[in-house]
Amino acid sequence: MKPTYICIGVAKAGTMSIINYLNLNPDIFCKQGETHFFDDKNDNNITKYEKSFVSNKKIKGEKSPSYCYLRYAIDKIYKYNPNMKLIILLREPISRAYSQYTMEVNRRNGYKKKSYMDEFLKEKDIKLKDITENNDFYIVRGYYDEIIQYILSLFPKNNLYIGISEEIRENPDVEYNKIYSFLGARNIKIEQNLNTHIGNYSITIPEDLELMLYNIYKSHNEVLYKILGRKIDIWENYYDRLKSAF
Repeated sequence: MKPTYICIGVAKAGTMSIINYLNLNPDIFCKQGETHFFDDKNDNNITKYEKSFVSNKKIKGEKSPSYCYLRYAIDKIYKYNPNMKLIILLREPISRAYSQYTMEVNRRNGYKKKSYMDEFLKEKDIKLKDITENNDFYIVRGYYDEIIQYILSLFPKNNLYIGISEEIRENPDVEYNKIYSFLGARNIKIEQNLNTHIGNYSITIPEDLELMLYNIYKSHNEVLYKILGRKIDIWENYYDRLKSAF
């Protein structure tokens, strides 16, 4: 019952929906919810973890979007299975960060302990390598270049699938079949909309926060594009509009 793949992130990028699309394939089983086995330092019950993958399908896995940015979780996955296939979905980092923030505010019934700028500025100097537990961390979860570079320092490049959330939403049939092929499953025709927990991609971000995040992520995106071998046009169109407004 050992899993052969994990969707490791990122949060607010469609990882809830991917469960539905993976389970739609007759070859693939994905556990519902988030397991958090590899980011829980107190849970080392491998037998219990493996017994939770009950399915007759040949390809089994889970998703926990916090894994990707927690280096100790990636280390634990590698120790468990250095041949694990990993799926990471990336969403434009400014909108991702603010979407996560608004989700947390709504979760607290609108309660704001600090102003939105204070919430973001408190982690401005935090480094991924120094994080020792899962928490909100709105900014650093968007350091996609550093996240991917660390993963690839352990896992072979062929074991990591990088999907772009906005491109998947625009063309789910093509994009999810790429993921199916990566996992070794058959391709199928996707004619259903199985998206869940869809956030508002046109959500209004305060201009001062938007500018701050743009300046933070600009250099990270440049490195990410080099890793991908291409720019992400949907993101760049947004940045062009953003720069023209500054």
